[in-house]
Amino acid sequence: MDRILFFILFVLILILPDLYIYFSKVHVAFPSDRAKRIGKIVYFSTLFIQYGGMLFLYLYITQGGGERNIWTNMLQSFVWMMFIIKFIVFVPILFIGDLYKFIEYCIKWSSGAESLPVRVDSRRTFIKQLSIMVASIPFFTFLHGMTRGKYNYKVRNVQLSFKDLPKAFDGFKIAQFSDFHAGSFDSISGVRKGLRLMQEQAADVILFTGDLVNQMAEEVDPYVDEFKILDAPYGQYAVTGNHDYGYRDPESRSPENRKRVKEKFGECNMTLLNNDSVKLEKGGEHIRIMGVENWGKARFFPKKGDLDGTLADIPEDDFKVLMSHDPTHWDAQVKGHDKKVHLTLSGHTHGAQMGVELLGMKWSPGKYFYKKWAGLYEEAGRYLYVNRGFGMLEGFSFRVGIYPEITVFELKRG
Repeated sequence: MDRILFFILFVLILILPDLYIYFSKVHVAFPSDRAKRIGKIVYFSTLFIQYGGMLFLYLYITQGGGERNIWTNMLQSFVWMMFIIKFIVFVPILFIGDLYKFIEYCIKWSSGAESLPVRVDSRRTFIKQLSIMVASIPFFTFLHGMTRGKYNYKVRNVQLSFKDLPKAFDGFKIAQFSDFHAGSFDSISGVRKGLRLMQEQAADVILFTGDLVNQMAEEVDPYVDEFKILDAPYGQYAVTGNHDYGYRDPESRSPENRKRVKEKFGECNMTLLNNDSVKLEKGGEHIRIMGVENWGKARFFPKKGDLDGTLADIPEDDFKVLMSHDPTHWDAQVKGHDKKVHLTLSGHTHGAQMGVELLGMKWSPGKYFYKKWAGLYEEAGRYLYVNRGFGMLEGFSFRVGIYPEITVFELKRG
């Protein structure tokens, strides 16, 4: 009962911005009665889908124990899209207009005017009309992100130079992808497109840095055959991420499910390097590919990574590439370790799946949650790369501005 009351209170709080938008915009912003009627129909239809969707998701999944699927993910994505547009576009713009009106009122009151005009100021009306035009931009952008953007794979090429890279590995190519989240996809052909694009990069080794599934092992079953296209000369290796241990319900956290998830990595043509390493040999020289289980600062994520144990039997002067799902591990343990780890590959953040990367500008809400949220970072000759992710979080089935990523590293000596 308490959870239902909390849900009702939560919805009532969310309705307040809708009331503010309605009385500020719908009654004023449209130039004719016909336009107002159309505006009201669109507005209330959107609210019905949004709040009806919230109620359905709450009763079906939270209370009814229903399973998530493609359609519930799309519905939840739409709900989040509408809240984001309202809170970052409509409300701020309308508030600016109302603030202008309040200041105007105060000036007129202080000047001793006997009455205020009844008509709505034309400039304020313009601001309300502007809010509709501005809001249409993120609305259609999100629709693109929910349909095409989430399969708009980007290949990012990164060249890194190291003085102590073995000569035989000069020009060695590593392909990285991360955060597959199998249960969030709605198109096998879309996934196939991304995996084929990665295979086309002709990398020497392919590394996957965790989160094969959202929760349950069977989520990846439709894509097992697609993974078989991956074939690199030096193999395909992976580590587990926080989602691969499950944490939403007891079944996902069960030893049986966790065991099945690990088995799925093998079925997907990848060798797990959980707190382990492999020596790649070429021309009589070698480098080390290492992996640790998930280790993150967040208290509700499992801390199973054993960096000391993984490095224990590896000579200090070996060239080392580490897979560690959560980038917070790099700041906490990796970059300051006595044994130098030359390159650490992470994921986890998804770059928040929305943001702006254009003309040198790089911004995402992810930067407020993670110090290192996307791309390349370096300190004292030790590198961290945070991959933006191949898939999407459960219930957030969109990519807006921060597109799914395949990273190709070329190691150079020098």
